[in-house]
Amino acid sequence: MADDQCPTRQYMDEADVHWRHGRKPDYSVVNKKYLAEKSRNWKADSLEKLVENLVKTWEMESSHKMDAKDWHTVDKETFRINVNGKFDYTLADNISKGNYQLLLADSPLYDTDKESNSSSHKLFKTVFPTGFAWELLELFSGPPNVSFSWRHWGKWDGKYYDVEPTGETIELLGFCVSRVTEDLKVKKLEIYYDPNPMLTQLMKLDKKVCPMQSCAE
Repeated sequence: MADDQCPTRQYMDEADVHWRHGRKPDYSVVNKKYLAEKSRNWKADSLEKLVENLVKTWEMESSHKMDAKDWHTVDKETFRINVNGKFDYTLADNISKGNYQLLLADSPLYDTDKESNSSSHKLFKTVFPTGFAWELLELFSGPPNVSFSWRHWGKWDGKYYDVEPTGETIELLGFCVSRVTEDLKVKKLEIYYDPNPMLTQLMKLDKKVCPMQSCAE
């Protein structure tokens, strides 16, 4: 039987959390997209569902909790994020820079110097007003080195800078290794994916005319 339960994001109801917008986030819109459009139906008691919810909880903290004291998904002393084997960020980097600035730092099509944690979140919130949903596709190994493939997707309904939206669905696929403690606190996230096809779509570039490296020149 399909598991149609909403994602479970822990640690959202604690007192005195320093939230990005002064209040806890509302995931009702993106949850609706996830439930309607996900390609996998993990059972509520499966390891896949546990890992998917852990990632969604980390994403919530990473995107919205602005003080390390409020984080519970990571081992605060050892936590690192590595993106495509080229960058190694700390928890302090994660909080100050934000997810988009970390994950797009390797792309020649995105200038992190022109954006900030706040502006990058606002930009992609505008691009995907009905949410940028995430799901676990396949789990390859469990703790302590959790490896899995994933899918991110959203409907392009808002401007990307001055580029008008097309209404098409834009999808990202990737792979991750999450090294965790015995109590499932993340010590290291190793994320592997190519953001350039998504950015090419958002910039309406002709890939045959404008190869990735030359576009940055």
